[in-house]
Amino acid sequence: MFHNLKVPDQCLALWQTCHSLVPELIKDCPVKTADLVTTSVSPIDPTVRSVYLIKDGTINETYQGQLIVSHEVGDLVGADGLLQEKSTNYENDFAVTVDEYDGIKLLDSIFKDKEKFLLWNHYLSCLMQSYQLIMCHFSQQGISFKPEYRFYKQGDVIIQEDTESNEVFTLLSGTAKVVVNNTEVGEINKDEIFGAIGALTNTKRIATIIATSDCETIVVKSDSFRNLLTSRPDTVQKLIHDMARTIVSSNDRIMVLKKLVD
Repeated sequence: MFHNLKVPDQCLALWQTCHSLVPELIKDCPVKTADLVTTSVSPIDPTVRSVYLIKDGTINETYQGQLIVSHEVGDLVGADGLLQEKSTNYENDFAVTVDEYDGIKLLDSIFKDKEKFLLWNHYLSCLMQSYQLIMCHFSQQGISFKPEYRFYKQGDVIIQEDTESNEVFTLLSGTAKVVVNNTEVGEINKDEIFGAIGALTNTKRIATIIATSDCETIVVKSDSFRNLLTSRPDTVQKLIHDMARTIVSSNDRIMVLKKLVD
């Protein structure tokens, strides 16, 4: 198991322990379906009382679109959902090959063997502790996120070109325009993130942002914003989307201005 973000070393150690216990847990248990292939459109169903050994590929376990953990070759998937139905989902972008085991038969083989039963409890205990550590780890990262709500009247300068600042803005309400060298090149719309490039790279602002109506913004310091990017991948995606839209909008505006000049 692994995560696409940095997690505590204790998590990695617990996952390695879980991984090492799998061969003994499934030993002598008959395979229900060998070399079963799951795809992105037909992933594993967490409500089915089966357990899967990954033989090739990676399966992501998610909750409401948020990644919890990624399962890799040699991992057992679904074992912790045999007695209590899981509320998470399994997703994979590419085809994954697994061996499917009947969950009830697997439990029968474990409960009949004292050594296996101890290993089973060890496995579930490590899994539970790792999830607790992940929750605490990302909760602590979120503690340092202390946004400031800031209001601007129409005509106010929110960001001044060629100045330095470590603040990142999100526009909660209102509209603003992007001005470079006294020329309007774009606009900022509701819920867009702006000012991130200068704040994250410690460089001067490349544009002036002026409120074109009364605006409400959220302002965070660059360090807090970095923590947010680490703990919330969806924020990274939104930032990339907003930056791309601004670039396209600016290019379109520049082309219009160029035609007017020509």
